[in-house]
Amino acid sequence: MQSNILDLITIDRRSALEYDTQLKKSIKSLILDKTLYYRTALPTPKDLAEFLIINEKLVKSAYNQLEKERYIHLSKDGQYSVSFFESSNHFFDRNTTIYEVIISLGLEPSIECIEKRIIFLNEETVKQMGFDSDKSNEYLYINRMYFGDNQPIMILENYLPLYIFPNIFEKFNGDDPLYQHLKEYYGVDNITSRRTIKSVNLNQRLADLLNEAKNAPSIQSTNHVYDRFNRLIDYSRSHTISSYYFQTLITREEMEKYLYTKN
Repeated sequence: MQSNILDLITIDRRSALEYDTQLKKSIKSLILDKTLYYRTALPTPKDLAEFLIINEKLVKSAYNQLEKERYIHLSKDGQYSVSFFESSNHFFDRNTTIYEVIISLGLEPSIECIEKRIIFLNEETVKQMGFDSDKSNEYLYINRMYFGDNQPIMILENYLPLYIFPNIFEKFNGDDPLYQHLKEYYGVDNITSRRTIKSVNLNQRLADLLNEAKNAPSIQSTNHVYDRFNRLIDYSRSHTISSYYFQTLITREEMEKYLYTKN
C-alpha cells in the first residue's frame, strides 16, 4: 500500500508554487475525494522526500499544515495517518450505529469488551439517566472499544436495564453489535434517540485506550435510545478522537423537524 500512496502524491516542478504548498494541496485532494480514506497510513516525511527527490523539511512543512487543519494526525509512535472523514447523507435516511459507520468508511470493524458487569444504581442516578425509577435498579454496564482495521476509533459505555433485558449478562458476550443482539434475542428495536455532543479533553485512561496524548481533544456523545414503546432501553456515553465523527440514530423526519423548529 505504501508504494501505491507514494505514486499518488505528486508535485509539478514547472509550477511557481512552493513544493510544500503543492504537497499539501495534493494530499488534501486525495483525502477529500476519498482516495485516501480515514486511518490510511501516510509515508514518512523521509520516505516521501526521497521518492520525490526534495528536501525532507518541505514534506514536514506540508504535513504540519495538514495536521493543523486536522486532515492528518501524528500518533505517539510517529506515524502520520488520515484523520478526516465525513458521513454521507444516507446516515440521515436510516438508523445507523457506529459499527455501520466503520463499515461505510471501508474499514474492517471489530469490538473489544473492556468491562462487563451488573451494577446497582441509586434512585437519583436512575432518574438523571432517564430510566423508570419505579423499576429495578439493576443494570448491565458494558464498556467497549470499537476498532476500524485494528485502529481504535471509539470507546463506548452502555447502561441497559435488566427489567427489560433479563439474563442479558449471560447472553451478551460484549464483542458483537449491541442492537443486533437486542433485536435477535429480545425482539427490541432501537427506534429513536436523543443525543448530546460536546468537546472534551481526554483523561489519562481514555487517552491510553485511544492511543492518544492526555488532554487530547475528543468528542463526547451522551445518548438516550428508545424502542417502539418509547421505553428508554439504553443510556450510553462515548468518546472518539475525530472531530469529524458523526453518528446518528435520529430519523430523517426528526432531523427535519429539528431544523425547521430552529429556523
